[in-house]
Amino acid sequence: MNRRDAIARLVAAGTLAPFRELRAASSDVRSYGLKPDARPEVNAAALQRCFNDNRGGQVSVPGAAAEYQIAGPVTVSEGTTLVLGDGARLRWVSTAEGSGSAILRTKSRPGLEVMGGGFRLTGRGQILGPSRGVFVPLEIGLLCVGGGRDNLHRGFEISDGVEFRDWGSHGIAGQFVQGLRVHDVTVRDCGYAGMQFLSCQDGQFFSNHVVGITPGADGNAYGMSFTHDSFEYSSDPNAERDPRHVKNPFCTGIEVAHNVVEDVPLWCGIDFHGAYECHAHNNEVYNCRNGLTLQGSSGMATGFAGENNSAEDNTVTINRKSGEPSTITSDIRLGVSVNGGKVLRHRSIIVKNNTIDGYGDAKHTSFALQHTYTENAEISSNHLTRWRGYGCYSAYSSGVIAGNRFGPVLDPTGTACIMVAIGGALRIVDNRLDPQGGRTAQYGLYLNTPADAPYDVQGNDFRAASVAAYTGPAGHPLLPRQLVGGRPR
Repeated sequence: MNRRDAIARLVAAGTLAPFRELRAASSDVRSYGLKPDARPEVNAAALQRCFNDNRGGQVSVPGAAAEYQIAGPVTVSEGTTLVLGDGARLRWVSTAEGSGSAILRTKSRPGLEVMGGGFRLTGRGQILGPSRGVFVPLEIGLLCVGGGRDNLHRGFEISDGVEFRDWGSHGIAGQFVQGLRVHDVTVRDCGYAGMQFLSCQDGQFFSNHVVGITPGADGNAYGMSFTHDSFEYSSDPNAERDPRHVKNPFCTGIEVAHNVVEDVPLWCGIDFHGAYECHAHNNEVYNCRNGLTLQGSSGMATGFAGENNSAEDNTVTINRKSGEPSTITSDIRLGVSVNGGKVLRHRSIIVKNNTIDGYGDAKHTSFALQHTYTENAEISSNHLTRWRGYGCYSAYSSGVIAGNRFGPVLDPTGTACIMVAIGGALRIVDNRLDPQGGRTAQYGLYLNTPADAPYDVQGNDFRAASVAAYTGPAGHPLLPRQLVGGRPR
């Protein structure tokens, strides 16, 4: 009789039942010595022993009247489930610089680090850091880093009410992970990003709440970010010929929906730096200097963008959700932007049925709705209110701008509903200016470059413009050669 058959007979006879019960009981971290009144280093060792003894199993942290204080880091093996009881609070009082895996080529300082796939964290408890209101480089509440583009960790879930708070950099971060599910999670009061994922695939981020990401660093801070490491991107041999197979590719197959992001006054609520088959829909963004950016990359990947993405049915506003005054102190920037790159344009992008409130600037450097270097773009049925400068700005783009509604402006100086700067191949149809009793824009459609091929302009209603419904450079009338058929239809 082999060992497997012997174990099967013992299980059938009930002989191993006490061992199963012992293992289940031992997954309760209290049996390893985790206590609210224990020293942080003692609790860290107890939690680590529990994870080590229950690799691939379940570990439970019951709720308690006080926090379990921990001095990190603590690692979690692949296939492990961590269940936080109602009110359970794991509080890191310190983290160690360089103690975790490298992310963006720099060793991190995590609280929890997941060392493989098949991980699950659930329950209405909290993962708390030591650094509220300050920036601490790469101090991360929960980190998971795979082995590279061809060695992804597979399976990563956080759900059912888990809260992350007070981490000096990120609440949650991951790189080279596939099969992500982050649902019903709260992240608040972190120094740089609520959650950030790099070169990840096949993710769902639903019904999460991210709030209070400050102070940020180097002019950047993010509520939810989906990006990649751009280092040496442009010199990668696949950058132009096969960009999905570069060393650090854009995220692929990420769906971001029904999330609420608020109070990222330094920079951006929801951000994609390059993307393939990524979709942001039904999100609400409040009091963020940039609302939703689903565009090309930056750094050494400037000039490159992805394809087959969409931003639909989102609401972005400079207002605070609480109704209190905005905390944005610098110039308001982009409401929704889907810019591409000069080398590889952003192809097949849909921006539809979004409500964009309060964005753009009178200096014409940022816009409520922006698309440059795009191909086959659909910009349709969006509603802009309280905007400045140019409502919808387009350059070097092809596709359609259709059915958008432009409401009242905050400052009428230098305003046009649609500005096509240069190099477009666009149908501009059925758009409408409706100031609703407020201040109105000076112009409806502004076509800036007479040398462009003619634009197909029909069915628009810009009669409410204070200066002219249609204009060319410096306020001159449009030339017949700028329009298909010689005039707006």
